[in-house]
Amino acid sequence: MRITNMMLTNNLLRNMYTNLRGLERASDRLSSQKEVRRPSDDPVRAVTSLALRSSLGNVGQYIKNISDAQSWLEITEGALGNAIDVLQRARELAVNGSTDTIPQGSRLALAQEVRQLREQLIQIANTTHGSRYIFGGTRTSKPPYDDGWKGNDGKIEFLISPEVTIQVNLPGGDLFSAAIDTLEQLAGLLEDDTKSGTDVSTVIGELDEILDNFIAKRGEIGAKTNRMERSLDRLAGTEISVIELLSKAEDADIARAIIDLKAQENAYRVTLAAGARIVMPTLLDFLR
Repeated sequence: MRITNMMLTNNLLRNMYTNLRGLERASDRLSSQKEVRRPSDDPVRAVTSLALRSSLGNVGQYIKNISDAQSWLEITEGALGNAIDVLQRARELAVNGSTDTIPQGSRLALAQEVRQLREQLIQIANTTHGSRYIFGGTRTSKPPYDDGWKGNDGKIEFLISPEVTIQVNLPGGDLFSAAIDTLEQLAGLLEDDTKSGTDVSTVIGELDEILDNFIAKRGEIGAKTNRMERSLDRLAGTEISVIELLSKAEDADIARAIIDLKAQENAYRVTLAAGARIVMPTLLDFLR
């Protein structure tokens, strides 16, 4: 078979472009520090990388949900703490007003403070987290207490891990309604000069029961807060592990990438040098 200059030139160009593509891939691998940038680079590692990235995205969303849940729970716990302080002060006033030796003028002063405590308790019942009312159940856009309880018992739940949710809100209908009504009752008894200290003392037991309920709910919120902290620590460890696995699946071995780049550079230079020797002079070269 006759070997023509055109055949030599075509073979040279094909080999040169092949080596040039290898040089481009080696350069790209080193500059990006990524072994896999497209599925065609390594289909198996690409599938692994996609799965890890999906897992990493889920972990990040769980961490965000837990952070939001912590904020919600912290505000709820603080509000319950304030409500407990209000009710404890109301109980002190009830104890002071339950004696028959106290003059009616002093009882009226106690009643006035009780009414102020009642208004403060209503403000606590309408506590917000951002623009959402935390004690209104799923009715978070409007105050849950407005001339009576307007909230519901709906649950607000956050997803904190696969198929695991936690309720972050505390519907306060039964809790706050009873407390607000009891303070209204106490103020009325203190203002009524026909009522004795014994009548006022009946409210003390109701306040004790309400206080126990508030303290129990605060304990539940505290337990959830501790659970969120443990879950956040666990997810932080999981996130680090997934990032390490993703790095192993995607990142290039820098030392090997440098060696490959130098090898491709040398191969390309050899191709060019060989081409300069292979391309034979033609008649046109002599006619110039």
